[in-house]
Amino acid sequence: MKTLRLSWAVVSLIAAWTAWPACAAEVRQPHIVLVSFEDEYHAAETLPQFARQLHDRFGYHSTCLQGEKESGIAGLEQLATADLLVLFVRRHALPKEQMTRIRRYLDAGKPLLALRTSSHAFSPKTKPPEGWEAWPGFDHDVLGGNYHDHYGKGPRSEIAVADGAAAHPILAGLPAGKWTTDSTLYKTSPLASTATVLLMGKWKDEAEPVAWTNRYHNSRVFNTSLGDAEDFRTPQFRTLLIRAAHWAMNRPMPK
Repeated sequence: MKTLRLSWAVVSLIAAWTAWPACAAEVRQPHIVLVSFEDEYHAAETLPQFARQLHDRFGYHSTCLQGEKESGIAGLEQLATADLLVLFVRRHALPKEQMTRIRRYLDAGKPLLALRTSSHAFSPKTKPPEGWEAWPGFDHDVLGGNYHDHYGKGPRSEIAVADGAAAHPILAGLPAGKWTTDSTLYKTSPLASTATVLLMGKWKDEAEPVAWTNRYHNSRVFNTSLGDAEDFRTPQFRTLLIRAAHWAMNRPMPK
């Protein structure tokens, strides 16, 4: 009987050991919620493409939400399990319950990646209807920005790493050299004192920050004023977003 008991112990140990790699492979992958609610830059197309890229390359799970003028952003309860919020919204108030979900997410110290018009995401030009809420301080308080219009069309803007920013983890893996964009250059300076400038844009003789990091309470925040459909086809911009997502979630940078 002693020999039998020993045999079963060995069998059990071997079974547990051989099962370990399968259990390790089931480690929970990040859940990313991507929200598009604008009608100028095709975010409803580019954000799902970005989500597929994150899934195909890293196995990350994504939920894409599309806002509607009549109902706001349905599905924001997904933020309860989200590890990253990607925001591309332009001048919309939201039902108070939906805005509360976004505030609660950020107050919990969870990360945010914001693009282009998200500087004025929740700043509608008209008074919100009863039961809806705006957030005019979102740009300064959360993003660390200072959007106040944009420069005109004309020559393409030149994008380059800001002085002293080359060693930042987000930029360390970026393809070398400058690139250009047809996106109009936003007037964003001066940024909040809590912001760290990563990229500068130059249009004619004007220069403005176009990408930076910030902290909102304990939330890691990355913001860029770039983000039109052409930018998503630019290798430097795609790499920037991937690395910014990893930085915001405080995950190891992809090689």
